[in-house]
Amino acid sequence: MSGYLISKINIKSKTLQDLLKVLSGNIVAQGIGFLTIIVISRDLGADQYGIFSLLLAIFTISVQISDFGISTSYVKYVSENLSKSKDIFFTIIITKIILSLFIILILYFIAQDLSGFFFNTAYYTQIIQFISFAILFHSIFSVVIANFQAQQKFKEFALLNILHNFFKFLSVMMITILFLQKHHLVYFLYTFAFSVILVLMLLVIKYKHYIKYNNLKFNFKHFIEIYKLGFWIFLSSLAVMIIMRLDIMMLQKMSSSKEVGYYSVAMNLAMIFPLITASLVTTLLPKLDEFLRSNSIKKYVYSILSKVKYVIVMLLIIEILAPFIIKIIFGCEYHNSIKVFQILIIAFTFGIIVNPISLLFYKLNKAYWLTILNWVQLPLNYLGNLFFIPFFQAEGAALSTVLLRILAGFFIIIYFLRFKYDN
Repeated sequence: MSGYLISKINIKSKTLQDLLKVLSGNIVAQGIGFLTIIVISRDLGADQYGIFSLLLAIFTISVQISDFGISTSYVKYVSENLSKSKDIFFTIIITKIILSLFIILILYFIAQDLSGFFFNTAYYTQIIQFISFAILFHSIFSVVIANFQAQQKFKEFALLNILHNFFKFLSVMMITILFLQKHHLVYFLYTFAFSVILVLMLLVIKYKHYIKYNNLKFNFKHFIEIYKLGFWIFLSSLAVMIIMRLDIMMLQKMSSSKEVGYYSVAMNLAMIFPLITASLVTTLLPKLDEFLRSNSIKKYVYSILSKVKYVIVMLLIIEILAPFIIKIIFGCEYHNSIKVFQILIIAFTFGIIVNPISLLFYKLNKAYWLTILNWVQLPLNYLGNLFFIPFFQAEGAALSTVLLRILAGFFIIIYFLRFKYDN
């Protein structure tokens, strides 16, 4: 009996250690990433930072499409087939390279159309074409990261994310010091696209023995299983990715790059709060099964809703401090980002309540609801932007986002308050 208890304690201790590695890694990596954004936004100014944000959004969406949901499905599949991990890794690397080359080809040939559509000039065509080649390296990196996660090498997993963001920060600092300001926008963009190569080079040096493995085989079964599993993840994550970038795309088209800059600064600052939400979700997920064995779903929802008062207090404090936060971090040039941030923060603090409740979709095997919700929100967000942006510019885009998040949140809350579930 004592041996069983010791074993159980060790398992819990190992899980906690892994959790702390991932969370601390994410905090450090995102902290460096946020510092990089501060340097770039202050250096470029609102107008050029808006252009940078939109070009980066085009690249990020392309990378997401080339991923096809594999980064998540790969972790699940490999963790269940660890003895075949090398063959699986080889199979997915080959397919990701082929898929990324296909996406690069598409982006390369539509670059002029994208530049003309968003900026009314062909000036950014070659820039988009050049950064499109970086999709290949990001595709490979995403599989490597997923492989470490699947094998529960969380220290390496966290370190790679930190290194990637550190190289971006270091490159950005060097650009600000060594090059003329007129070149900064393009060089910053190249840094975000290609800095991942430095991490891959370090990996090649450290894991040469893995690369020299001679009996690697392409297994069609691994390919089918992982891509089949990743398809629904891809649909859901793609909708989320587009929703997160749709605001700046429509702002650029319907307003100006300066408004995109104001909005992007506010959004980057507000994105700190999903880190709190992710920590809550990570903590609650393992305890959900145990809670529902002796309590109803309605009680779980009410227990989360009982914390609303604390969230409201936190929201009020942030709303009051918002003008000082924006001016201190980003400078007076981004004064127009203050109201945008104050609007957006309502949605993100609301997520602290809604996201833990949405975990019930996974518990009840109804994750498809989240995919449906994401795709329903996409046209609604488009219509909201179409209505609000002409009247309120960046604040209108923020207002559309907040209203949409609140509507989706209330749907989730009401759905589970009325849900009947037998323990």
